[in-house]
Amino acid sequence: MVYFTSDLHILHRNITHYRTEFSSAKDHDDYMIDQILKLKKRDILYVLGDFIFDSELYSECIERVAKKRCRVKLLLGNHDALRLYNESIFEMQLPMHVYKQFWISHCPIHPQELRDRKGNIHGHLHKQVLDDTRYFNVNIDVNEYQFVDFEKIKSIFA
Repeated sequence: MVYFTSDLHILHRNITHYRTEFSSAKDHDDYMIDQILKLKKRDILYVLGDFIFDSELYSECIERVAKKRCRVKLLLGNHDALRLYNESIFEMQLPMHVYKQFWISHCPIHPQELRDRKGNIHGHLHKQVLDDTRYFNVNIDVNEYQFVDFEKIKSIFA
C-alpha cells in the first residue's frame, strides 16, 4: 500500500506544547517511529516534509528509523535537518512533483499551478484544512496521528 503523511516533527524539543496527547518528546518520537516500523516490506510511505529536526539525538533516531521494512520517499520541509539529504535509507523526492495525477508537495501549491491535475496532496498546515476540494492535507495532526492510505485520497477525489 501507498501511504502519505507530513509534519511528524520527530526530535522537536517542544512538541508537547502542540501535541498535548503525548507526555514527553520521547513518547511522541517513539510513537511516530513505531508507526513507520509497523509498515510492511511492500508498503511505500511518502513523508511530505518536516520529518526529523536536527538534534544531538539525530544519529540515534536515524538508526531506529533505518530498521524500517517499507520504502520511505521524502520531500524535505521547512523544519527538516538538511543532513537528511545524505541518508541512503530514504528516497529523496523533488520538492514538488506529480504522483498519479496529483501534485505532491510540503506546502499547498498555488491554485493556478494545479492545471490539469486532480489535486494537491500536501502537509505543512497542521490542523488547518483548506476550504477547497482540490487540496488534501495529510498532516499527522489532522489525521488522528495516522498515515493516510492513497486509496482513501483517491476515493475522496473521485
